[in-house]
Amino acid sequence: MARSLYDSRPRRSWSKLVSMELSEEDKMTDMPMPMPMPNKPDYPWGLRISLTERELGKLGLLDAECKEGDLIDMRCFARITRVTTDVGEGQSHCKVEAQITEIAMENEMLEKMDE
Repeated sequence: MARSLYDSRPRRSWSKLVSMELSEEDKMTDMPMPMPMPNKPDYPWGLRISLTERELGKLGLLDAECKEGDLIDMRCFARITRVTTDVGEGQSHCKVEAQITEIAMENEMLEKMDE
């Protein structure tokens, strides 16, 4: 397996985690809805990633270890793949796209059971 690009970097404490949950106002204004939706998403589209058994195996998590509702500790590195800035009509919008390249993840529910 290739050595990680980040292995030689000094370890730093992790930054403060910030909730990306949408406010009630954002749920109403930012979500394109061609028809009424009784259950609006709590988080913006695109922040959800999917992991198959292949990726779970690489991360050392088995299907039986992960259950819906479990909280996982996941840290990742992502490479910026695109930066777009759109200026017009007195407004400016910026969008940054990133490809997750490396992930570390643990099932916090199993850790709590070990204590």
